[in-house]
Amino acid sequence: MPKALINISNNSIVSSKHLTEEHIENLIRFSDRKEQLEENTLKSLHYHVSKFNDYCLTHNVIPLPLQDATILEAFLIQENERGCKAQTLRIYAWAVSKIHSLAGLEIPYFKTIITARLKIISKQEVKRGIKRKQAVAFSYDHLKFVNEQLDINSLLSIRNALLLNICYDGLLRESEACNLFVDQIQKVNGLYNINITNSKTDKSLDGSIVHLSKFTSKLLPLYLQKVSAHHGQFLFKRITPRGGKLEKLKPSDHSPNPHDKPISTKTVELVFANTWHSITDYNQSVSFDLHVDLPERPFSGHSARVGASCDLVSAGYDDSLVMRAGRWKTLRMVELYTRGVNNKFATVREFRERLDTMTDI
Repeated sequence: MPKALINISNNSIVSSKHLTEEHIENLIRFSDRKEQLEENTLKSLHYHVSKFNDYCLTHNVIPLPLQDATILEAFLIQENERGCKAQTLRIYAWAVSKIHSLAGLEIPYFKTIITARLKIISKQEVKRGIKRKQAVAFSYDHLKFVNEQLDINSLLSIRNALLLNICYDGLLRESEACNLFVDQIQKVNGLYNINITNSKTDKSLDGSIVHLSKFTSKLLPLYLQKVSAHHGQFLFKRITPRGGKLEKLKPSDHSPNPHDKPISTKTVELVFANTWHSITDYNQSVSFDLHVDLPERPFSGHSARVGASCDLVSAGYDDSLVMRAGRWKTLRMVELYTRGVNNKFATVREFRERLDTMTDI
């Protein structure tokens, strides 16, 4: 967890110098209850507000309360000229607006000036052909390669393979994979299930059941047996990269050990990226007909989510089933992830093929 987001009397992203007692009190209330926001959201808020504060400092402008939305607009224009895309600029605008809202303040003309500027920048990106990069697909063929390369004598190999298999089986977000608990696992009819709770779109403790495949269900107990002495609460343990050994925990009388920490999202990203590089090395060592099809960019922590969605749609599963499997609230993300393989987007092509067939007859 980052440092207290709002330390009024310390080096904080918020200065009390120009705030009323009421606004300071509002910020203190939020600081005492900041866990209402996700950890990554807090980090993002802290980072982006701090960057804007630095800009204001160099221009002798008070960042909070901000008296003129054109100051924020000028900052967004500057960051855009430095290479920031519209999506990142929206996060800056959100962060500055959010900190004002937490204090009980508003930025004058925010909607008319900032929203308009963001639309202008977005349209300019469209005209220049700049596209938002989507995570490349980690498909079943890539997972099959990982499983064939599995070294059951290496704890690191077992953990990473299990991580990739569970991410694929459950269409997991990287944050969901990091924060899986051992007690979320249950065995039903010889196979394992995992109850995904407190996910991005579902904050309830009821959660959503992910059904693991036969291969994953065989790999899971092998991994659990090797890490049983760890007594940690998180499923995926921190492992030293060279020796492949478990990181030591500070001793505790409680079980599971409360000092246990989850792996980071950077670790998940690294596992996916290293898999891409391993397949690349393999392709360079074998003949072309044995190549594993690979995207141009490395895999990321979201790649299994994209790949599993595409594989399901390609196999003929309905979009609504894929939506439930990925725990999305709407079909929008399913359509976005699978637009390259989704047959429903080829309606006109299929229609023309039917007409051509009728004409040939």
